[in-house]
Amino acid sequence: MEEQVENLEEMDADATLSQSYAGPGDVFCDVCPGKRRKASKTCLTCMVSYCKTHLQHHQESEALMRHKLEELTENTEEKLCKEHQEFLELFCRTDDICICLVCATTEHKSHDTVTSSEERHGRQSQLDSKKDEVKKKIEEKEKKLEEMKEAVKRIEESAHREIQKHQETFKSVLESIERLKSEITKLIKDHEQREVRKAEELIECLEKEIEDLQRKESELVKLSQTEDHIHVLRKFPLLCVPFGDGDAPEIKINEDLLPETLRTSLSDLNKLLEEMNGWEFVKTNVAGVQNSGHILQNLRTRNGLLKFSCQLTLDPNTAHGCLYLSEVNRKLTYEKSKNIQHVSHPDGFNFWSQILCKDSLSGTRCYWEVEWSGDGGKIGVTYKGIGRKGKNEEFFLGCNDKSWCLVCSNSQCYVSHNGKNITICTLPSNKIGIYLDYSGGSLSFYSITNKMSLLYKFTVSFTEPLYPGFWVGRNASMKICQLNPSDQ
Repeated sequence: MEEQVENLEEMDADATLSQSYAGPGDVFCDVCPGKRRKASKTCLTCMVSYCKTHLQHHQESEALMRHKLEELTENTEEKLCKEHQEFLELFCRTDDICICLVCATTEHKSHDTVTSSEERHGRQSQLDSKKDEVKKKIEEKEKKLEEMKEAVKRIEESAHREIQKHQETFKSVLESIERLKSEITKLIKDHEQREVRKAEELIECLEKEIEDLQRKESELVKLSQTEDHIHVLRKFPLLCVPFGDGDAPEIKINEDLLPETLRTSLSDLNKLLEEMNGWEFVKTNVAGVQNSGHILQNLRTRNGLLKFSCQLTLDPNTAHGCLYLSEVNRKLTYEKSKNIQHVSHPDGFNFWSQILCKDSLSGTRCYWEVEWSGDGGKIGVTYKGIGRKGKNEEFFLGCNDKSWCLVCSNSQCYVSHNGKNITICTLPSNKIGIYLDYSGGSLSFYSITNKMSLLYKFTVSFTEPLYPGFWVGRNASMKICQLNPSDQ
């Protein structure tokens, strides 16, 4: 019986011990053999952590009772002097560091030293003050966090309202277009049915008249073949009654299904819808501002681009000697016989028959038009630093990383940048529109006929002001068009 009780007590003891085994995040007992239990105190004299079982012996022994027991310290090495391996019991106010007793009698002998507990007591008010400061900062940050969450909520609500408003607007516009489409379709169908019904009545009347005439024709043929003279003489007057063509209905069908006023209105509506079809959201960039915004811009119609028109003039100082300028420096022609212009000017091209404009373009949107004739040439833009002297091919427009251009002639059309060419098509027109969105980072070339058609669009992050530039081949000329408000 006693053995059973002892076994039960041992099982209870083992169960109690098993519950105190150290787990992740606990400080281990440094004395336990095998599976170690959770420590409860650290002896700063022994620099050892003990579980409750092994700590009991430490507390009961007279030799060990004078040891300094403190709360658990996971890394006891931090409380030892690195030089003397003694416990850091003192604080040197002169050097603002923790020291051991050996340090206090050697290198810190003449310094202002106190016990660590005394220094801690002196700094407690600073600690409390710093704690209050951090707590205040936390409260400020939490308040700011709540404000930002509220701001996000307001942004989301505002975006939802804007989306709803514009969805309703577009829905209303689409419904109006559908209603107009339905009404116009009904109007045309009504007119169609009315005119068709009128035509069908005329057809029915004509078919009846034809049937009567065919019957009379048959009787006349039969009468003309009879041998009975008396019968012919008696019947003939009855068959020669006038046909009464004057009473026949006038055949007049109105094939113009819409009144002229409505047709004009619909033509205006069609132009408006075509213009709307050219609207695009274009990103606008402002130096130093992230995600500056977007604008709604028409990049598919000439009217939409003419409001960005700029007046350009050619710079004679940059002209190759074979280029002849006229029309107030807006037209250039390749004429070798007039090799008299600015041949030696420092800014001039002395090998390639090229020229730049005086005007630098940056930070804005610009549009200009150029007409070319003869053998054609190159139309583009370049940084000021393009090479001017010598026949190096890298000084040619489009053959370097400083310039972008459209090459146009009667046989081919392609764009060029940094020596890479992209073929487009045969040009349908000798008039080219050039649109530069410097801040948005794009350069577009258009062919201008009755309608504008986009030939190519470069997407570039421009880093310097741009200068419009030209190269013309032999027997060729180019002219910068004068754009007026009335052109719109």
